[in-house]
Amino acid sequence: MQIVLVDSAEDGFVAELEALGHSCTSLSSVERENLVSNVERADVIVVRSSVVNADVISAAPQLGLIIRAGAGTDTIDVDAASAAGIYVCNVPGQNAVAVAELTMGLIIAIDRQIPAANADFGTGVWNKERYSQARGLKGQALAIFGLGNIGLEVATRAKGFGLSLHALASTHRDATTEQKIEDLEVQMHQTREELLGAADIVTLHLPLTADTQNLVNGDFLSDMHPGAMLINTSRGGLVNEQDLLKAMNEREIRVGLDVYVSEPKAGTTDWRSPFSGHPNFVGTHHIGASTSQAREAIANGVLDTIREYELGLPQNCVNIASRPLGECAIAVRHRDEVGVLAGVLSCLRSAGINVQQMRNEIFQGDGPTAAMATIRVSQTPTASTINSLQNLEHVLRIDVLGAE
Repeated sequence: MQIVLVDSAEDGFVAELEALGHSCTSLSSVERENLVSNVERADVIVVRSSVVNADVISAAPQLGLIIRAGAGTDTIDVDAASAAGIYVCNVPGQNAVAVAELTMGLIIAIDRQIPAANADFGTGVWNKERYSQARGLKGQALAIFGLGNIGLEVATRAKGFGLSLHALASTHRDATTEQKIEDLEVQMHQTREELLGAADIVTLHLPLTADTQNLVNGDFLSDMHPGAMLINTSRGGLVNEQDLLKAMNEREIRVGLDVYVSEPKAGTTDWRSPFSGHPNFVGTHHIGASTSQAREAIANGVLDTIREYELGLPQNCVNIASRPLGECAIAVRHRDEVGVLAGVLSCLRSAGINVQQMRNEIFQGDGPTAAMATIRVSQTPTASTINSLQNLEHVLRIDVLGAE
């Protein structure tokens, strides 16, 4: 396959892909700026932070898979990909530890004023009186917005520092997550206002969506205690930067950011953030996931996704319907012979029935084998259609599941 690596990739990663028989193209920063002209032969696009919009997707007629080498897919036009029948997959959880480590680093740096102390040290200023004023983390309340992979890794580390853990209650968490939350003794709050009112430190670990855009605004910040701490290592768009600057000036909100609304796309350039030089600010350069350990884990995840895609089963696909579609399912038990499923689909088409999901599994055995096709359809087949299916050559049994 032709694989286009939009953002920079390690040489070893490219070598592994090529060893699997793929042809790889790694784009330069200039080519990245004109993505539409550099993906026309791509079967697979691997991207980190670059935007893959509808124009890029339409410029790649062979494209079948877009992989986000990380968790968030907000830089990819998932709707356009779905309309074109293109899988969009991510690699969730592989950078969770790296982001959690940076989150804790920002919290400690702010509490102990490490960047300012180091700057003074570099200019020959000794000010033990000022830098002895840290409160310390033990016993402080940490509010975690987003208890996914990263949020739980943050909670695990924060608990080791003696912080009390707080989050919003939710009915959408699976049993494994709920057990982890219980083990970590996270205290649940019913409203955002209640959670912020309990917090000394707030950390954000949410995807950027229409619902979370500008989540941290004037109302959010007014519910935080004066002098409280805000950390964002997720997405810059979660924060209204003007409202945050106002809160930093008027309410002494202390801030640690790794992501920004208008951060540069280039890895190295001249850029000044609205927060640059503010005494209540500690910033890093969107490096939350940038450790060797995280890069290696993500690269392995991308390789696994490509291997599974070749088998027809891409993992962590974000644009495949997670719920059963159709009015009912037809279970077709049949001999594993050429043309059986073609006959089934032709029969359904003649009856005006649309196939919305389908899975075919082969039974294991030494001799002639059978298979089971589970086909979810737009409408319940009539008795006549069922009879026609049952009479097809090599069909053993027809069952209609879930029909009223």
